[in-house]
Amino acid sequence: MAKKILIAYFSKTGVTKKAAEQLAKMTGGTLHRIVPQKEYPESYLATVAVAKWEQLKGEKPALTDKVKNWDEYDTVLLGFPIWWFTCPQVIKSFIAAYDFSGKTVYPFCTHGGSGPKSSAADIAALCPGAEVKPCLDAVKNLNEKAVKEWLK
Repeated sequence: MAKKILIAYFSKTGVTKKAAEQLAKMTGGTLHRIVPQKEYPESYLATVAVAKWEQLKGEKPALTDKVKNWDEYDTVLLGFPIWWFTCPQVIKSFIAAYDFSGKTVYPFCTHGGSGPKSSAADIAALCPGAEVKPCLDAVKNLNEKAVKEWLK
C-alpha cells in the first residue's frame, strides 16, 4: 500500500507556499495550509516583534481549521519559514492539535539565509512517537534529486 502524504505548511509571504506546491507536484501529496486565526502584521518588523513575543511567552496561536482525515496520512511534510532560529509558534500549534504517533515527519523550511537551525530537533521534541527526519532547506535544495534523497 502506498504511503499517503500530507504537505502541511505555514507561509507568511508566499515563499513557503511555493515550496509546498513544488513538493506536492514532486510527491503527489495533499496540500494543507496552516492558517492562524489572527493574521500576522503586514510589516516585516512588526511580524518579527510578534513572532519573538510568541516565542518568549510560549504562545500557541489558534488555527482556523483542521486537517480532514488526519488518521489516513502516515507521512507529513511540514513546511515553515525560520523565525528566530526555529519554526514559528503557529507550527507548534499545529503539532499540538494532532497525534503524530506512528507518523514520519519531514520538516522543510525557507529562510533569509540562516538555514534550518534547530527546527528539526525542536519539532522532534514536540512529536513523541513520530519519526522526525532532518529538515530540508527548501531555499537551497528544492530539486528532484535532493527531495528524493530527503524522502528515502
